[in-house]
Amino acid sequence: MPRSTTSRDAALNCLSVLTGGLTAAALVGTGLVTGLAADSTAHKANLKAQSLAAAAARTLATPARAPIPRPTRTVTTIRVVQAASGATSAAAGGTTSGAGSAGTPSRAPAPAPAPAPAPVPVAAPAAPPAPSAAS
Repeated sequence: MPRSTTSRDAALNCLSVLTGGLTAAALVGTGLVTGLAADSTAHKANLKAQSLAAAAARTLATPARAPIPRPTRTVTTIRVVQAASGATSAAAGGTTSGAGSAGTPSRAPAPAPAPAPAPVPVAAPAAPPAPSAAS
């Protein structure tokens, strides 16, 4: 049974119209959703800018706080090293006094160290000659 050309042409025309309508609806929907997303993003950015401006205004309005003095504790440690009696020994032993409050040792202070030998004078190097005016 042969089909008439008019019914075939009508079916093809209807298919073209439906495809074009579907494409147009997809484009309009995409544009609408994109516009709503842009509006939402702009609204969120505006709220964030207002929040930051309000926070900056609050920060500038509050005065700076002075530091609070805290109690401190001073720990002192004294170490005395005495020379050995032998010629080749560098150091013998030492005593330690430490862990006190406000600079006072918790044990008896160590004995005073032996006086150091007097420094030996060293001759100063000769000063360079002063430049002459003829140079």
